[in-house]
Amino acid sequence: MAHEDPLLTATPILDFSAASIAKLMDGRGWRDMSDTDKVGAVYDFVRNEIAFGYNRADDITASEVLSDGYGQCNTKGTLLMALLRAMGVKCRIHGFTIHKGLQRGVVPELVYPIAPEEILHSWIEIELDGRWRSEERRV
Repeated sequence: MAHEDPLLTATPILDFSAASIAKLMDGRGWRDMSDTDKVGAVYDFVRNEIAFGYNRADDITASEVLSDGYGQCNTKGTLLMALLRAMGVKCRIHGFTIHKGLQRGVVPELVYPIAPEEILHSWIEIELDGRWRSEERRV
């Protein structure tokens, strides 16, 4: 009995079967591209067309991030993973905590004093051409 690859499956957060995500992918023609071009096009979309901003929570669905039209590293990563997995590109998430001082200037100064001391930062790693690759540039 064959098992589904966990790096290609949907999850409650990676809801890539949502109508809005399917419509986006069909409208952009991403499914017809080579894997390398898919990855580049989806990455550029999330980086350049989803604005930087803080969503209501880090654990919202990919379709909600798309609907919001903005996100930060964690929520943009959710959308990126959902889009990649929907097109058959294996991906996984990595994360670590950073001190809030590294976010000074990004977090509004009025909110900075009450921001948590440690903030979760994440990035996505993909498998392409048989190798795992990560993109450390901000998504």
